[in-house]
Amino acid sequence: MAVGTQLGLLLWKNFTYRRRQRVQLAIEILWPLFLFFILISVRQSHPPFKQHECHFPNKALPSAGTLPWLQGIICNMNNPCFRHPTPGEAPG
Repeated sequence: MAVGTQLGLLLWKNFTYRRRQRVQLAIEILWPLFLFFILISVRQSHPPFKQHECHFPNKALPSAGTLPWLQGIICNMNNPCFRHPTPGEAPG
């Protein structure tokens, strides 16, 4: 049999099966719509807001040594966000 014929028969079988079980068909159609409308309502109730670019201070990697690495973790524990690039971010 050709692929198109097999696909047509499979779709017909699926359609016939779904037509006999109307409750399951209704649930399969309405459940994604319900979730979609919840997503739309959440999106409209909380519109996106513009946030500035965030720059974080540099932190030492473990290869720099244990003490500088721990100091970088402890000193920047609250992870501050700056609007402008920090001194260590300059290229070169």
